[in-house]
Amino acid sequence: MAAKNSNRRKVYCPVCQVNFISKEHLTLGDEVICTVCGAKLEITNTDQEVLESKRYPMDPEKEIRERVDTFAKLRRYTFNEDKEDLIEGLLEKYRTYGDFYCPCRFDNIPEHVCPCLETRQNAVKKEGQCL
Repeated sequence: MAAKNSNRRKVYCPVCQVNFISKEHLTLGDEVICTVCGAKLEITNTDQEVLESKRYPMDPEKEIRERVDTFAKLRRYTFNEDKEDLIEGLLEKYRTYGDFYCPCRFDNIPEHVCPCLETRQNAVKKEGQCL
């Protein structure tokens, strides 16, 4: 039974700042998708119990579009007609503050990087929509 789970490793996501379990066998430089926030990551260190990663380098617009689409797919969410406004707000925050902070919030803190902590903690499921 131990052999069956030998490929399961925890990966630290620097975007949402949590560890998630990867079912894949990962090595240095591999790409992986965070199962919590949907960010594309690159493995940077495999010498520790929890694998370290960094954001996969890509164009900011491509990165946020992939991230929000992946997050929505993981959670089985659908966007309403305001999706492009959301993307533009996230890109504006990125250009102004250096990260994809929630455009609905005034505080640009790690918990508000898209998808924000409340969204990751099922606020959409409870409220029926994002803030």
